[in-house]
Formats: sequence, C-alpha cells, structure tokens
Amino acid sequence: MKSKIFNVLVALFSLLGVFSIQAQNNELAISGRSYHSFTEDGAWCWFSDPRAVYLNNKIYSGWVSEEGSIIVASYNTKTGETKKVNLYAKFNKDDHANPSLLILPDHRIMVFFSAHSSMGLGEKKPAIWYSTTKNPEDITAWDELQTQTKNTKGWRAFCYMNPVMLSAENNRIYLFWRGGDSKPTFCYSDNQGESWSKVFTLVSSNNNVTNRPYMKVASNGKDEIHFAFTDGHPRNEPLNSIYYLKYKAGKFYKADGTPIGSIESLPIAHEDCDIVYDAKEEYKKTAFGIRSWIWDVAVDTIGYPVVAYTRLAEETMHHYYYARWNGTTWENHRICKAGSSFPRYKRDKSTREPEPHYSGGVQLDHESPNVVYLSRPVKDIFEIFKYETPDYGKTWTQTAITSQSKKDNVRPFALGGSGEDVSNQVLWMYNDRYSHFTDFKSRIKVDILEDKLSLELSKIAVKNVMERVACWQINEELKHNLADWTNGVLYAGMVKWAKMASDSIYFTWLKDKGQKCQWAQMMRIDPALRYHADDYAVGQMYVEMYRTFGDKKMIKPLEKYFNFILKHPSKRSLKFKWDSDSYPTERWSWCDALFMGPTVWAKMANVLDRKDYLKFMDQEYKKTYRYLYDKKEHLFFRDSRYFSKREANGEKVFWGRGNGWVLGGLPTIIEEIPKDFKSKRFYETLFVEMAAKIASLQDENGYWHASLLDAESYPNPETSSSAFYTYALAWGVNNGYLNKDKYIPIVEKGWQALVKAVYPNGKLGWVQPIGANPKKVSQDMTEVYGVGAFLLAGCEVYKIVNETSGD
Repeated sequence: MKSKIFNVLVALFSLLGVFSIQAQNNELAISGRSYHSFTEDGAWCWFSDPRAVYLNNKIYSGWVSEEGSIIVASYNTKTGETKKVNLYAKFNKDDHANPSLLILPDHRIMVFFSAHSSMGLGEKKPAIWYSTTKNPEDITAWDELQTQTKNTKGWRAFCYMNPVMLSAENNRIYLFWRGGDSKPTFCYSDNQGESWSKVFTLVSSNNNVTNRPYMKVASNGKDEIHFAFTDGHPRNEPLNSIYYLKYKAGKFYKADGTPIGSIESLPIAHEDCDIVYDAKEEYKKTAFGIRSWIWDVAVDTIGYPVVAYTRLAEETMHHYYYARWNGTTWENHRICKAGSSFPRYKRDKSTREPEPHYSGGVQLDHESPNVVYLSRPVKDIFEIFKYETPDYGKTWTQTAITSQSKKDNVRPFALGGSGEDVSNQVLWMYNDRYSHFTDFKSRIKVDILEDKLSLELSKIAVKNVMERVACWQINEELKHNLADWTNGVLYAGMVKWAKMASDSIYFTWLKDKGQKCQWAQMMRIDPALRYHADDYAVGQMYVEMYRTFGDKKMIKPLEKYFNFILKHPSKRSLKFKWDSDSYPTERWSWCDALFMGPTVWAKMANVLDRKDYLKFMDQEYKKTYRYLYDKKEHLFFRDSRYFSKREANGEKVFWGRGNGWVLGGLPTIIEEIPKDFKSKRFYETLFVEMAAKIASLQDENGYWHASLLDAESYPNPETSSSAFYTYALAWGVNNGYLNKDKYIPIVEKGWQALVKAVYPNGKLGWVQPIGANPKKVSQDMTEVYGVGAFLLAGCEVYKIVNETSGD
C-alpha cells in the first residue's frame, strides 16, 4: 500500500544517534472498539503470513476462533458485505494455527494451515492442510481439504505456514514452515498443490544444531524471496541474533549479492548469512546480552531489504527496531519503546510469565517499508500506531490509530495490495481476553469506521439496521446447541426477517440449521427432561420453513414428539422444585416457557389442523397463568421461587426478559388460534392488559430494565426485554389491539433506543446473559436470543413506518 502523506512533515534528528524522537499526530485516533470488526471471534500469530490479502475491493483474511476453528472471511470495502467460512471446526485451540492465504493467477484463493506442532491435535495426524476456492474471488465454496505430510523428522511436526508464488518460475508455489526438527523447512509445487516436491531444510546452524530459528518471509511475487530469521526462541537464546538471506533463481545470496548456496546445497548455515543484528557483539559492548526476536521483513523501492524486530533488554523492557541494508552495511535504529508482553492473566508471583517476549507487535508496510504499524502500551493499554521515517529509520513521526481504548490492540498486520486510494491499511487483534496462545477471546479489527446506524423512522433506515444485525449474526459461529432454545428464539426472528428481506441467503442459513438438527427438538439423555419446552422452541422456525417450502419433513419429527406428549402428559405440580424422578420443566412452570412452548403448539395446531394440540396448549397455558400471574401488577413471576422475594427497594421481583418472553409470545398465539376458538378472548385480554403495564415502565431513553420494578438497582438498559416489548407493542398497534396515538410514540422511542444499542458492525449490545432473574448488564454483552427479539421488533416497526414513509 502507498503511505499517506502527512500535511506537515516533521523531521527531527535522532538523539545521540541511538534513540529516535517521534512527532505526534493523534487528533484522528479513536478507541479500538469503534473500528469495524472483521470478526468478533478470532486471533492469529505473526509467523504464518499473509494473514490477510487485498484484491479488487475485498479484504480476505483468516484466523483461529476461540474454540479452535479455522475461519476464512472476505470483506467488501465498497458494500460492507462480510462472508465467512469455517474450513475446519474445532481444529486446534491455539492461535499458532491461523491460516495463511495465497491469491492464484486466476484469482482463486488458496489457504494453508497446520496445528501448533503436535500440540492439541488429539487423534489427528500432523499435516499441512490446504484448500482452494472453487471460484475466483469467492470464499463461499471450496475444494475438499488436502494434506501435505512430508516433513523433516522430529516431534514438532508442522507449524507456521508461509506460501509464496513466483511468476518467473512458472507460478511455482513455495511453501515454508517450521519442520519437525524445528528448522525452517520448505517444499514446492508446480501444479498448484496437486503434488509436492521433496522437503528441504533451509537453514541450520553449524554451532547449534538443536536450536529452532524463527523466520519471516517476503517476496516480490516474481523472482525473489527474502528471509529474516533468528538463532532460536528468545526464551532459550540469551544472545538471539537476527539474520538475512535472499533467494533468486535457485540460488541464495547475502544482501550485497554474495552467493552462499543453492537449493542443491541446502541447508545454509546461519554463520554464512548476513547478520542484521548481532547480539554477541552487543554483549561485548554492554557486558549483558540483549536478545531479539524477528517480526517482519520487506524490500524497499530501491530493492534493499528492511527488517523489523524487537530487542528485549529485559522481559519487561521491549524495544522496536528497524534495520535496513544501505548498499554497504546494515543500519539499525530504534523506533520506540514497546513496553512488556501483552498477555494478561492472574498468576502466582513466584511463577514466571509463560510468554514474556510477546510484544504488542510491529509490522512493515510492504509497499512502503518506510512505514511501520506497531502496538505499544499507553496507560497500560496497548494501542495501534502508524510510524513513518523520512530518513531510513533515524527519525520517526507517529500517528495514533487507536486511542483511549479499554482493551488491548495487538499484532497489527499491514494489508498489501490495497493501494493509496483505499483507506483500510491495517488489521489487528482487539483482545477481550488473552492470557495465552491457547486461551483467548479476541476480535480482528480493520481501520474502517463504519457509518453510524440511522435513527430515522423510515422504511430504508429500519431495514438497513435489521440487515446489519442479521448479517453480523449469521456470520458469527453459534456457540449453543443448534436446537437449543437460545437459537430457537434467534430463528424465530430470523425467519420473519428472511420473509421480509426476500433474500435467499437467510433461508439458506435457516435451512442449514434445520437440516443439521434433522428438523427435531433438542435431544436430551435424561428422560426426566423429555418435556422441556426449551427443547422445541426451534419449532417456530420449523413451521415457518414448512409454510415457505412445503416440505413435510420439516415438521414431521415435531409432530411425532407432540403426539408422544399428548399420550403421556406430565401431571406434576408447577412448583419450581427439582425432584429425583421429575423436574419442574416437565410443565410450563416458568414464565419463559410461555414463549418457548405454546407458540409452537399453536403453530402446529394450525398447519396440521389438530384441535387436540390447541386444547393441550390452552389448558397448560391457563394453568401457568393462574399460578404465576400477578393480577394486581399485571406481570408474571419468573417461577414459584420468586413469590416471596423482593428487590432492594421492597418491590416484587419481576424479571424484564421473563415478562418479555410472555408478552413476546402472545402475538404468535393470537395469530395462530382460530377466530372462533373459545379462549381467544382470554389471550387478547391478557395481551392488552400486560401491554398497558409494560408501556408504563419504559424509561426516558426508550429502554426497559432487567428488573421491571427496580430500575435503580439495574440502571443499565437491557435489550432482549426491550426488543420483545417493542415487538409486542408494535404488533398490537399493527393489528388493532392498541391505540395508535398512545402506543406508536412508545414503539418509536423503543426502536430508536434499540438502534442505539447496535454497534456499527451490527452487533447488538446490552443483552443480559442466560439466567432466571435480573442481573447486571454491560454494553458488550450479546446473545442470540436478543438478536431474535430485535429482528421480531424490526419486522413490526417496519410496518408502522411503512404507512408514513416512502422508499
């Protein structure tokens, strides 16, 4: 990428020829959280590259999810569309397994990955996994995963994939990795991975055959490959130095062009390569060793190699350095202090940090290597900066990309090929949690600030925010059982949105989930849980998919299950007490169940014309109503455990989301039961009664809270309940049950509040986690059922604004 020219170029001389001075330009920096999240769940190491590539307005990248899945994604910088593919689910819970990408001449994309040596493989055999997209510039379809198992001997197996293609060698693909013996290793393919050559060891020290060099790779894509590498790991090498080597046309050279070997004479000894930074010489000068670690290598516009690395004077004192070959010798200049390692975890003070050399990270801009992107701590939080040098590293100007972040921004990666007309130049990890390379919850950020979502009450604005929320959700991996109630609620909202959006992508996504569940309820081993309403909340989606596609298999398993329940109904009490042979969840003994259960019974009764289903639903619902409904407050207790409990202000405990389940379920029941059904009036009356109470509890900002009668104890908004209430009230207006003049302002206020809770990338915040009573909520909390409720609300709000606004 081309560097952006500063309005004012600040050139300062280096202090004593050692320490560079940085001019600062921080006016445009914002919190890391405010940037676009390529994913909400991804991490990477810095030794498998390219981690991301750019081609024709799309960023392609890959990462490892928290649970160890290998994910590849694309982001369209013009449209904002993100697509993600899970190439290998739960492969290796280790950020060292991140995939590297290679763009082929026909614009298909190749991906390579391996586990972190032999760690965490389980029964999987060590190998390099790779695949290629079926179509150019499209990651949605891939060839079957292949493996390359040739390797050097040793227990470390495979690690750190670095593919390179050279057009001058008939598009030969060179694939570099750390081999079984811990040495830089490679093979090549002349047929795009159909077959591979024998394995070569690239470098191996004459003086230390047991070391494990760490290597970075760069190429011009035509005829050269550049390597920068170390003696070994800084943990094991107190005098860890940096070396350089170049490949061209079958031979290897020093930076000055001196030949030092060929493919036929491999391996090449460290001692024969350029020494970029000599830790042994530094030791002679200072009487103490300053070990180093490699971070990147590139080539400048003159053709001279450039290296970025860290010097680690102490485990808590890291420094970033910039080295450049000037035609005669290697010049080394310090960029800035780098702080200490970034992982955060609790440990005994007598225990050494497991990874004390994990700096925040420094990366060269490979198209303009006078620019580096780096991560360093500011007030104990790692932030991302862009540093630029006008004089080959002697002095630097800095521009903050992130500032005043609440969480660490680390391991930046400069995006190659994006050009000077593209604003997104760098990606990085934003850590929700990172204690170790096997224990992390990170996001991949890109320096794109998305447009803020519009609060306008128009068809276009409502649909746009719904689309962003829906797209964010379907591109996130579902962490619960696919047939779990959490996802059942999500599906209920998503299927309504699918019909409204008229986009097959949502139906395809839903059909995939239904097929994986075999269109059945969630199965449990414990027979006492066989009637659990949570298990068949997914049936709301099944019925709507059946209505859309007419495939009876979409509801057949549920019909069989409901028939069993009718033949063997539970007779236990509704008291929420767990007995050894029966559970309270056999009945609708908790108010949440009034969304999970009766909605599905009503839908199934309708599509199958089963009056016995309707009768069962009606009798069970009314028993729960008589047991849990407070006729004075017009609200439901969550279950019998809360009859006598009180909030801090002395009020009864009425859970926000619990009552959201009830009010949110009533529209479906009322819609599905026949007009002449004798109890229909009961449900209509209950709906209007509860709606009036709920409307009176909306706060001045448009939200409802985790506790309906004690907002002071739970002052933060809670969006799953707010979404259900907004949905139900909007439905009531649209169907003539609620007065428009009174309730439309409440609905509009509620919708605008919900939109404010959506992150620019589409993530819905302020969702109370799974629970049974009011709990504290924070902005970054989200859950799939909150998204389902949000989409339900949007579908009804859209109908309201549809009457008063144009396209």
